[in-house]
Amino acid sequence: MSTGSEASPTAFGRTLYPLALLAWLAAFGWRACALTRAAGALSRGVDRMDAEADGLDRGARRLRALSREAIEQARETDFLESLPNILPEDKGYLRTQKAIEGEVAVLRGKVGRRLKNALHVVVDAKANKLYVKKGLKLLWSADVSVGRGGQLFDRKSGQRWEFVTPRGEFHVIGKGVNPMWRRPDWSFAEDGEPVPPPEDPSRYVEGELGAFYLNLGDGYLMHGTKSVEMLGRPASHGCVRLGVDDLEKLYKTVPVGTPVYIFE
Repeated sequence: MSTGSEASPTAFGRTLYPLALLAWLAAFGWRACALTRAAGALSRGVDRMDAEADGLDRGARRLRALSREAIEQARETDFLESLPNILPEDKGYLRTQKAIEGEVAVLRGKVGRRLKNALHVVVDAKANKLYVKKGLKLLWSADVSVGRGGQLFDRKSGQRWEFVTPRGEFHVIGKGVNPMWRRPDWSFAEDGEPVPPPEDPSRYVEGELGAFYLNLGDGYLMHGTKSVEMLGRPASHGCVRLGVDDLEKLYKTVPVGTPVYIFE
């Protein structure tokens, strides 16, 4: 039999449990505070890293800008250093240039007096450009296609053709609308077809030359083209080809008798 002074196990458990619970809550609170402090430190660390990354990005952009400036300065320095090789040692060079400018002005005056402010057409066969001018004044210009060059030899007939646009001074000797193209012998030879008699109906083709034409003589025309993508490049068999709008403008602007200068 137990005495009254001895503590029962149940009473001891009721006393120990609250103490253990308090200890656990204290440890949990301490750990939670530690985690909160660690999270705050981590957040501040992330903020510092973001700030440093922004600083590095600004620095990189500034470095790129300074690099571009340095490249430009280097180019300018190279140019200045090369000037002694570009500029002539002869100090009379500038006087010579002024003399040339004077000669050009005199020549322009002579050309202007010769043209007498007259309307004329100039074809630059190298640049594939056409210029309509009145005296020395440029009225308008257009891309064209001149002769592509090269030759064609027909073994059957022994004929040879050269596809170039002739150079020199010409005149518009006639013009018209909706021309019918009469296929020359070279067209059949080029396509590997038999050459028909001179007046054979198979020679006549509609719509090949555009809506207008200006005749320069000797079989050379200024006319339209279906190959507008080739304007600005040599592509014809000798004639001067223009686009639709430019051809109509040329037809309406240039009367019969107008001189045409073709040069390269």
